[in-house]
Amino acid sequence: MVYEKILLSIFLILQITGFAGAATLNVGPEQTYKTIQSAVDVAGPGDVVSVSEGTYLENVVVKGNGIMIIGNNKEKTIVDGKKTGSVFRITANNIVISGFTIQDSGGSGKEDGGVSIYTGNNNLIANNIITNDPAGIAIYQSSNNNEVSGNIIMSNGRNGGIFIFSSNDNKIFNNDIKENVFGVYGDSARSNRIYANNFINNKDQAFDNSGMNSWDDGKSGNYWSDYKGSGGFAVLGGKSKDNFPLSASISIKNVEIPGLSAKQQTQEPTQTGTGKSTPGLSFGTVMISLILIYYYNRRHHDN
Repeated sequence: MVYEKILLSIFLILQITGFAGAATLNVGPEQTYKTIQSAVDVAGPGDVVSVSEGTYLENVVVKGNGIMIIGNNKEKTIVDGKKTGSVFRITANNIVISGFTIQDSGGSGKEDGGVSIYTGNNNLIANNIITNDPAGIAIYQSSNNNEVSGNIIMSNGRNGGIFIFSSNDNKIFNNDIKENVFGVYGDSARSNRIYANNFINNKDQAFDNSGMNSWDDGKSGNYWSDYKGSGGFAVLGGKSKDNFPLSASISIKNVEIPGLSAKQQTQEPTQTGTGKSTPGLSFGTVMISLILIYYYNRRHHDN
């Protein structure tokens, strides 16, 4: 009888809590969450914040690890910072930001950006249009091993398309970086890898004061719209060089986001009105039910 009670208790707990899997939190005028911030605040590791098309006037702060924030359509899913801070400020690890137009940050501090990563590691910024910010992407203060790929980063201000300060081992590739004050600005940054990007008509294409970043991958570098010479492209700062500049611009490819379903990869709308889900619950319930039946039959057979 004791065994049956223990197993029944386990079964009831699993019925209540479920085998919790990654949840999808939907954001939009007709969705469960009306703002991106409200969904981010309750999201946990592995959860997807899925944002419908529209314009969101927000300054989103991301503090929890392991959240994916995915826009439905990067041309039509717009997050505007109202010139009152970073549009997305990340102080966490393993965050994904993908599928947005990100614009109009500024006004609160040096590290303001369309996306500002502050002491955050292993984040992915991909498949966005980032424009009209003091810095399109600010990678700031010991933010290491982040990846920036598949973005159009254009018409950003004093700190450039991408601003890297005191951060190392970040990977920047497969981006259109154009018409910014600086394309990429590296300040006290080391071991960052910047290659396979298009640098087009930036006022200053790039700056690197440490001379300890890589501007090619050892075989190919970046396309520089103003490069006409030979022997490599000299990066401002006096110590760095792209040793293998490309002769023509490259096609920027959409980045596949790890952990998303095929439907989510295409950024299709999700079901209206859903909150956090527990997709493993049905399977778990079946398994525990089978175990209960087995032990119940065994006990009665022994008796």
